[in-house]
Amino acid sequence: MNAVIEFLIGILGYVMLFCFWLVKNYGLSIILFTLITKAILFPLNILTQKNSIKMVRLQPELDALKIKYIDDKDKFTDGQLALYKKFKYNPFLDMIPLLIQIPLVLGLVGVVYRPLSYVLRLGGADISALNDWLVNTLEVTDAGSTWQLTVLENIRNGMIPEGISPDVIAQIRGLNMNFLGLDLGVTPSFTGSPILLLIPVLAGLSAWLLCYAQAKINVLTIAQNKVMTIATTIFMIAFSTFFTFVVPAGVGLYWIFGNLFAIPMMVLTNLVIPPKKYVDYDMLNKMKEQRHRKEEEQRRFSKREKADYKRFFSVKGMRLMIYSESNGFYKYFSDMIDYICEHSDVEIHYVTSDPNDKIFEDSREQIKSYYVASDRYLVPLFMRLDCDMCAMTMPDLEKYHIKRSRVRNNIEYVYVMHGVGSYVMPLRKGALDWFDTVLCIGIDNENEIRDTEELYNTKPKLLVEAGYPLIDRMIADYEKSEKHENARPKILIAPSWQPDNIIELCGEELIDSLKDFDYDIILRPHPQMVRHVPELFTKLHEKYDSTNVEIQTDFSSNNPILEADVLITDWSGIAPEFAFTTKRPVLFIDTPMKVLNPDYDKIPTKPFEIITRNVIGKSLSPNEIAKANDIIKEFLENKTAYADKIDAALREHVFNIGQSKKIYGRYVLKRLGIK
Repeated sequence: MNAVIEFLIGILGYVMLFCFWLVKNYGLSIILFTLITKAILFPLNILTQKNSIKMVRLQPELDALKIKYIDDKDKFTDGQLALYKKFKYNPFLDMIPLLIQIPLVLGLVGVVYRPLSYVLRLGGADISALNDWLVNTLEVTDAGSTWQLTVLENIRNGMIPEGISPDVIAQIRGLNMNFLGLDLGVTPSFTGSPILLLIPVLAGLSAWLLCYAQAKINVLTIAQNKVMTIATTIFMIAFSTFFTFVVPAGVGLYWIFGNLFAIPMMVLTNLVIPPKKYVDYDMLNKMKEQRHRKEEEQRRFSKREKADYKRFFSVKGMRLMIYSESNGFYKYFSDMIDYICEHSDVEIHYVTSDPNDKIFEDSREQIKSYYVASDRYLVPLFMRLDCDMCAMTMPDLEKYHIKRSRVRNNIEYVYVMHGVGSYVMPLRKGALDWFDTVLCIGIDNENEIRDTEELYNTKPKLLVEAGYPLIDRMIADYEKSEKHENARPKILIAPSWQPDNIIELCGEELIDSLKDFDYDIILRPHPQMVRHVPELFTKLHEKYDSTNVEIQTDFSSNNPILEADVLITDWSGIAPEFAFTTKRPVLFIDTPMKVLNPDYDKIPTKPFEIITRNVIGKSLSPNEIAKANDIIKEFLENKTAYADKIDAALREHVFNIGQSKKIYGRYVLKRLGIK
């Protein structure tokens, strides 16, 4: 390794000599040296830029792989390598600039430490004689690698070594290592010259300026979250400041201008390889804005969260705790909560990660609601949980940050299912393994869970044939509602929020194939898609303005689901809710399935979404869109037949129609010992 560094020092010495010959100033020669090295490395910047763009583009798919194969590192590694190959991304290429920077700095340190050898180019005999003079005559034995700087300082202070020619002495005295009043051969310190402290200060400032510029124009930094960007900035400032305290000021000068020159090099790199040509910056910015809003929300409610956390643990003898990820999950607990409040005096401790959850509007004395969202409080809340029962709709207990209690081992953890459909396909492998009880919606859930337990030899769970309160409520509300025939058949297109959904694959083609018929067509996209690509729906609004097509992106309006004659969707959970409530058919577009568990096909029980697809409606592939109108006409002409088929499917696949609220509530009270 020493031989490699010495070889590099020799090469850099010639570059430094060339720079010194051009500008005849030691400080300027270091600045010119820095600029030359940046220019030489510019082609590498181009390669790194291309690689960084690939990294940003593949990141969403990489995140999906991490979720999909959370329990299988081998499959994740295989998928990651396949993804890198697909995008032609080289994970090691990003490290090359750093690997080059290290020997460059070491080489420059060697050049600065040895100005007699690499700037004045003194011969070997003179170098050896000067070393002997320093050791034997001046008796300096602890100079180490800086001995040439010590010789230089002594000769410039008037000392003349014997046996050295006057020309050499004149050369040494003529070498001025000062730059703007700074001695570049001296290492800054708090005990030395105060003016040299400018070097560490300027190094820290230049590091901040570089990080600020990267946050604005560097493709990788822009993709980072705010916390990571701030942490990187703090580290770079601290490192740059510390580093320039342990090397000669000349190296510090190189570091300062290295940071400064990196900024125009980034600008030039962006001109040669424009990231906007390859990366959807609008999407990146929207994602950053969402993260920023979430962080702002947590900061805004931090005092409330801290107070609620303390209040939660002030409760003694807690019986029932419910955890909800957001306001959208309240509807899955509301019927159970109502029954418990109507038939007991049990306190319900409802923890939510949404400060605007509907639970905070509930004034019943039995309801104790708490806002806890950040990992700082949510993780220890679950770890310290002390109650009899914990009910939640969030799977993957013990797999991520949410764990079973570490202070009490007999809490009953109850998973509340929240969607008519398979649990095996859309959830990760082993998502329910750490729950004690599952409130099953239908026979398919029950069979899937038992099949999974047998396949993986996991502990059997208590399965309750509970039903689905949300469907019961929707059916009851629909039956009580005033019904009327639509003047024209109303076709609702409601795609899911997943890659390759209807809108992405064939949305406009589908609408165009239907808009010339006597229908009222409503496209109601998923709110998340509207949030991420609003410009797409602005374009669709403009295209279908003054037609029979409505692009419905205002979700405060009445949900048209109960008014539609036909629903068109892909793999959205809205399909069984629509069909089972209204007894009207669904046209499915066979987009790629959302599968988080790659082992789903090893389960003998077939997923509900697949076996009922052509029972409660019919399906088409995206390249058969032209047939959509024929199927819709057939649906409209055979309403009664489809209503009977759908009702039969409801009773076959969903438990306890109309009774689920009672079953949910009774089960909880019974397990809590309340009759």
